[in-house]
Parts: sequence; structure tokens; C-alpha cells
Amino acid sequence: MIHVITGPPCGGKSTYVKENAQPGDLRVDYDLIAQALGAENSHSADGLVKQAAFDAREGAIRTALSDAGAESWIIHTTPSAEHRRMYEEAGAVFTELDPGYDECIARAEKDERPQQTFDGIEKYYSRKKGDAMEKLYKNFHLKSDEDTGTISGYFSTYDRIPDSYGDIVAPGAFEKTIEKREESGHPFPLCWNHDLDQIIGKVDSIKDTEKGPLMTASFFNTPLAQEKREIVKSGVVYQFSFAYDVKDAEVVTLEDGTKANELRELDLFEVSVVPIPANQFAEVTDIKAGRRNSKKDADAIREAIALLQGVLDNEESESGEDEAKANTAVEEPEQSNPRKDALLATIKSFDEEGNS
Repeated sequence: MIHVITGPPCGGKSTYVKENAQPGDLRVDYDLIAQALGAENSHSADGLVKQAAFDAREGAIRTALSDAGAESWIIHTTPSAEHRRMYEEAGAVFTELDPGYDECIARAEKDERPQQTFDGIEKYYSRKKGDAMEKLYKNFHLKSDEDTGTISGYFSTYDRIPDSYGDIVAPGAFEKTIEKREESGHPFPLCWNHDLDQIIGKVDSIKDTEKGPLMTASFFNTPLAQEKREIVKSGVVYQFSFAYDVKDAEVVTLEDGTKANELRELDLFEVSVVPIPANQFAEVTDIKAGRRNSKKDADAIREAIALLQGVLDNEESESGEDEAKANTAVEEPEQSNPRKDALLATIKSFDEEGNS
């Protein structure tokens, strides 16, 4: 018999296997493998040790699957689709241990687990609620500091205008979930397009105001986070959404007779920077960008802008000569060039502010 034990970090998987496996049974436990390969403890594997532990676990899993007549216990927090297919084909029995989010957090705090354990708990429960997650898209005010960068603004508003899902958010809908997170001491994650494998920062604070929840978040100082920060700074991606579970809602009739689903209590999971908003009317109203990382970068950009300006000037000169030579009976109105206008606006902005 092959037993696959799933569940969140601090869910009690190792304890369950220890209590149920018999001497001689194959036990596949990543934490113990990592510790045997050199990790200081079962939760601190990194670098080469971490990779070796994953490879060793994969080998042990395939050994277990190759002999379905043996008794094997495989601890696997969230099996991938490929692993699940392999387990099912081998006739494995799945056991999910789920003590609940609050209990897992309490256990992690009691055991003084590292931050990656708390991140794993967040990821597990966010994925588990994936089908129940809904997304709202709102605009935000953006600003970046001179180090890793921050963003701030209202990630939801308490106006009475339904979004593209037909929802409106009632004042105070976030009150309990904000209070709960503040008490736990664990911030909401800032993700890229709701991808929990791309957590690019954390929500530092949320103040519930009459207008809506006012958020300040910061980017991590990692290559991935700083890459996304540069995209946000460029203005190409400038909106965000949040994933949540509905705790209380009711259909109401607005003053104009429109029916809307009023969200009265929400359990917030994460806030994400997204490229395509559901609220097509959301616009950035304020952008402040930090300086480049070095003077060398700024000088290179100024040189490139000078070359671009020269190309534009040359284009206008040639265009003027062509028009003088043309012999047309009807004078055509001058056609604007949006790309050219945008480029000129960027050059002007850079020259005036000295910022990227």
C-alpha cells in the first residue's frame, strides 16, 4: 500500500506518519532528508542541500511507486498534477491533514519556524481556496522610493458603482480580516498577477478609511521583485486586484434601480499587481518614480534620448521636404502619430524631472 499524506506546513504530516508507519516501511519525508543531507534543521535547507534533498525525495518516491506491494508513506504537501497522476496510477491512498489556517500559524509561531514556513502556509490555503477566490480590480496611486520601492493607494473603494462582476463593497468589509492579520503579525503577500509562486513584496499597512482601505506595500529586494517593480514604474502595468473569500453578502437595489451584490465581509488572501483589470475605468492619478540605480544608467538613457530626438527631428525634416514636392489637388489634414507623441512626452518628462 502506498500512502500519500498531504496538508499544509505544520499540519502534522510527519507526526501522523511516525504514529502509523511500521518498522521496515518506506518513509519519504523531505524535511528529514534535508536534515540528513546537511541542513542545520529540518526547515532550513537552502542552496545545494535543498536541491539535493528534492532530488533524493524524487528518487525515493519513484522507488516507492516501483513496488506497490511494499508499504510506503510519502509526505507531499501539494502534489503537482504529474505527481498526482503517478500516485493514482499506482493505486495510492491519499490522506489530507488540515487542522486549519489559524492552528497551523499558531504551531509555526510556537515552534519558532522561519518565514518560509509561514509563506508555505499562506500558499497552501490560498491555493486550496482557489475555486472560491474572486477578484476585484481597482486603481492605485504609485510611487517608488530610491531603494527597493513602494506602492500605495486604495485597493478597493466603498463607492456605490458596481464593478464588472456586479459587486460593490460595503464600508467595513475588510475590518475583521485586517484586524486578524495585524494580530498575527504576518503581512498580506503582494503577488504578480495572482501567481503565488511570484510573491514580489508584502503589504506593510492597511488603513480602513471612509473612502476604502488605503494600502502601502513594498517590493522585496530580489531580482524577480525588482524586475516587476521596473515594469510597474514604466507605467505599462499600473493596476491591481485582490483575491478574497466572501463571508457575508446580499443583493441590494441601488438608487438608480440597478441591482448589485453588496460584499459586506471579506476574507482577504493577497493583493496583486495585474496587467488586465476587470474595472476598465480605473486610472492611475499619480506617479512618482525613484532615481535610477546609478549615474551611469542615467547618462546612458540621456544619450539614447538625444539620439531618438535626432531621429524625430530628421523625420520631420524629410516629411516637410516630401510635402513640398507633392502636387496634390486636395490638402489633407495633418495626421497625428500617437507613438511619436508619447515618445516626445517621455523625453520632455525625463528632461524636466531628471528621473527614469
